[in-house]
Amino acid sequence: MTGQVTWATIGRRLARLCGLCLLTGGRMAVIVITTRRSKRAGRLTIELVRMIEELGGAFIKAGQVVATRVDLVGPAVAGELNRLHDHVAPMTAVEAIGTVRHALGPLSDDLVDALARPPVASGSIASVYRVRLADRTVALKVRRPDVGATIAADLAIIRWLGKAVTRTPAFRRVPIVEIADQIGRCLIGQLDFAAEADSLRQMKEHLAAVSGVHVPAVIPELCGDGVIAMEFVDGLTHASIERLPAAVREAEVAVLVRAVYHLLFAAGFVHVDLHQGNTYFRSDGTVVLLDAGFTYELSREASRSFTAFFGGMIQGEGEACADVLYATARGTTSPAATREFRTGIADLVERNTGSRVQDFNLSLFCVELFDLQRRCGLFAEAEFIFPMLCLLSLEGLVKEHHPTMDFQIEAAPYVMQSLLTEPPDEPQRVASP
Repeated sequence: MTGQVTWATIGRRLARLCGLCLLTGGRMAVIVITTRRSKRAGRLTIELVRMIEELGGAFIKAGQVVATRVDLVGPAVAGELNRLHDHVAPMTAVEAIGTVRHALGPLSDDLVDALARPPVASGSIASVYRVRLADRTVALKVRRPDVGATIAADLAIIRWLGKAVTRTPAFRRVPIVEIADQIGRCLIGQLDFAAEADSLRQMKEHLAAVSGVHVPAVIPELCGDGVIAMEFVDGLTHASIERLPAAVREAEVAVLVRAVYHLLFAAGFVHVDLHQGNTYFRSDGTVVLLDAGFTYELSREASRSFTAFFGGMIQGEGEACADVLYATARGTTSPAATREFRTGIADLVERNTGSRVQDFNLSLFCVELFDLQRRCGLFAEAEFIFPMLCLLSLEGLVKEHHPTMDFQIEAAPYVMQSLLTEPPDEPQRVASP
């Protein structure tokens, strides 16, 4: 899928990154000088998104994640970044036909004709085509050629930068490389379409118990290397939630939140890619989840620990949360730093318990939590980054469309059921006095 990443490949990729950044910087400088203040921000945003699209690879995925946080970057920037979800320039018809022919063998005329037409959506990893067959209509997701080498080179560059950063005193003990490696494995995993098809089936099975959620069925006989076929869901439109009445909008946001919590706490299954290209809201009250490429399955220990931490936060038990994080923490430090760590975690949790979405900022919570770990030299389980990324993207949607929701209380039934069904193991680490 990714092939071997050579120094030559990394060098060419780095040269392209630097060249595009310099070119975009020059265009932005001209815009600042020549454009009226009222139009300047919009044109600068367009240039930034154009650069991200041209960079491709991991940079488009980063832009998609940022686009979910309208509350942080503002509606203008988020709106332009939303283009990266499924309006990226598609591959050519020749490339699409070649990929599908390699995966499935000789193609029918109907399939060739469908791949020759523009895709219904096109993102950083693949394009999606509507294919009308004799007995049904299917959505065919086709992987871009050479995208694996691009992403692998990006991740190698990011890993190298992470190593450089950890040599500075402030970040010497921060597990940046480990976190980058885990996220990198997830991004590379998006290129494994057999694994994604399996994840899509798992997600459909997990969410069968959640009312109001639809996950399209995979069509195994039309899947292959670089190709996933699934049922085509009609009537999906971009920014679909904006068209709904306020009451329906809030109800469907609640459905999505419950679905995410069920996946996270009941199954240890994390969907990290909840952007508008993968999540649709329909007027009949159902939420459609289309993609399972950027997902992560927590280890049993990490799932138990994260659930216990969230449960402690719901109940305002700061010291219990400190116990959970300290039990998973890596690194060595002094007794004084350990006490600061435990006291800081307890205080952070107690200050943020019981807040509605409009009064709670998960981004600031994560920043403060990370800074506390960095200062004390103790770092909680690195896998926690995935549920945090999932909840950060979900929080952005909830803040915009259901700001009065109590994000923590909504999780309570799922957390408590998980804790009662499978109680956590005894802590393996004894806290210092």
